[in-house]
Amino acid sequence: MATPLDRPRAVFLDALSLGPVDLDPLRQWVELRCWPSTDLDQRLERLQGADVVITNKILLDGPLLASLPKLRLVCTASTGTDQVNGQVCAERGITVRNGGPYSQPSVVQVTWALILELRCKLQERHRQVAAGDWQRSPVFSLVQPEFDELAGQHLTVVGAGDIGQGVARIGAAFGMETSLITSTTSPEGLETALRHADVVSLHAPLTARTRGMINGNSLTWLKPSALLINMARGGLVEIGALVAALESQRLGGAALDVLANEPPGAELARLVNVPNLLLTPHMAWSSRQARLRLVETIASHLQAFVEGPWQEH
Repeated sequence: MATPLDRPRAVFLDALSLGPVDLDPLRQWVELRCWPSTDLDQRLERLQGADVVITNKILLDGPLLASLPKLRLVCTASTGTDQVNGQVCAERGITVRNGGPYSQPSVVQVTWALILELRCKLQERHRQVAAGDWQRSPVFSLVQPEFDELAGQHLTVVGAGDIGQGVARIGAAFGMETSLITSTTSPEGLETALRHADVVSLHAPLTARTRGMINGNSLTWLKPSALLINMARGGLVEIGALVAALESQRLGGAALDVLANEPPGAELARLVNVPNLLLTPHMAWSSRQARLRLVETIASHLQAFVEGPWQEH
């Protein structure tokens, strides 16, 4: 453990994003200053003199990084690092570390909760019971709305990392045929995979190549009964094209845990009443266990930093 005299200064720009979680494991290694959240015009002042910055979603762009001569380590409280200008970090000798696979069990679980909800229509069944439809039924069961089994259907997972592989394993356990493709798959490969799919689950990073990969054209490759799940980044899906496909019944259903703008603004009003669209508030990553693993992972990065040659800088 680092002693108080040799602890580097660390600033967590948006600690509130982790919710109620113990950050003491981080304080074992650094002198930690936590801000609940940080506006863009507050970043520079708050990071002056910092050796380490921890960020979940606060942007660390090139001009900001160039204004922080002491900065040597960036820890993202997330799996993705798209909020950090990695090129400038590399040029300035700033190490970047992410949260690794901390959220994999949590995201896989919520992914399948959403798939099962869309396939089995459980919310609608609950409303039937609450409305008295079951009680008034002349037979013991309500068969409608009908639902389909997952067994024998085709699951296409886009993104072959830990989360995508976990989703594919559960699909195989349900008896589904699975296709696991990477974010660098050719357009022809993506088209083939989407045309075969009964369920598409997105777990790819947001890059220039993947931005808007689900759009008005690629949605036409999907079966009208297919389901689309996005647990990765909102920018993977052109939301207007998705809404049009759902409203015209050219798509069976969709579930989004992510949107391009988070938290959303007035645009959310357009989405909440779209038929067969489930929205969750970017929560799939956030089980209690996942947040504890994330803190432990960041603490391990800080330990390696403190026990390494950071003082030489």
